[in-house]
Amino acid sequence: MKKLWFPILLLLAPFAWAQSLEFGVWAGGPGLSVGPTVNLNLPKGDWTFDAYLRAYLPNTDEISFGLGARRAFEAGPAGRGEVGARGFIGMDAHYWVEGFGSVALGKAAFDLSVGHTYNRTPSHFWPLQGETLGTYARLGGKFRIDRHLTLLARGYFYRGGGQAEAALAWRVDRQTFTLGAGGVDRASNAYAVLGYRTPYAGAVVEGRLRLGTLNEFRLDYADRSYKAHLTLAYPARAQAGVAWDAWALDAEVDQAGYEFYLRYTLPLEGL
Repeated sequence: MKKLWFPILLLLAPFAWAQSLEFGVWAGGPGLSVGPTVNLNLPKGDWTFDAYLRAYLPNTDEISFGLGARRAFEAGPAGRGEVGARGFIGMDAHYWVEGFGSVALGKAAFDLSVGHTYNRTPSHFWPLQGETLGTYARLGGKFRIDRHLTLLARGYFYRGGGQAEAALAWRVDRQTFTLGAGGVDRASNAYAVLGYRTPYAGAVVEGRLRLGTLNEFRLDYADRSYKAHLTLAYPARAQAGVAWDAWALDAEVDQAGYEFYLRYTLPLEGL
C-alpha cells in the first residue's frame, strides 16, 4: 500500500492549483458515437495551463490527450493580450496542433490562430472546433473609427479555399447596425452581410444575416444569467447553444450528421 502513495499524490497534485474542472459528454453521427471529455484548468500567475482528455466509446483506439498553455500580457499603457498553444495526440497517431494570440491596443483589436491537423478534423479532438483537414489560419480584427463607427474584418483560410469578410458597424443611440460583404474561395462567390444589435428587457439581442453564396441567419441573446445562440443556414444546417451557471449545451445538425455536446464546469479554486 505504501508504494501506491507516491503515484496517487502525483496524480492529485495538479488539483492543488486547479481553478476549474470541466466534464463533458459528446455524441455524434451518422450512427451513434459517444465520448466523455475532461478539461483541467490550472492558472499560475500570468500563465494558464490546460489538460484535455477525450474518448470515443467503445473504440478506445480513438482516445486523445491534449495539453495547452497560454500567457496574458500587457502591451503598453492601455493594451493587453494573450498568446498560447495547444496540442492533441490520439492513440492511433492522429494529431492536432494550434497556436493562437490576441491583442487589444486602444481603438484596435486583433486575433489570430494557426493550426494543423493530421488524419482527423479538429472536432474529433474537441467538439465544435471545425472540420478542416491540414493547415488552416483564422484572423480577425476591428478598429473603432469614432464613437459611432467601427470597422470589422475576419478571414478563414484552409487547404483548398478560404473565406474573407469586411463590414462597417455604426451605432445610433443604443442600437448598432452592420453592413458589409464577404466572399468564399474566390471573389465571384460573394455574399452580403446585414446586422442589428439592440438592448431588450435587460439583455442584448443581436441578429446577423448573410445572403448570396453563403446563406445564414444567426441570432444571439445574452443577459446576466444566460447566453444563447441559434444559427440557420442553407444548404441545410442548424446550430444552437445555451450556457447558464456552470452548464453549457451545444448542438449541430447538417447533411452529414449531428453533434451534441453537454458540459459542466466544476469550480475548484485550488483544492
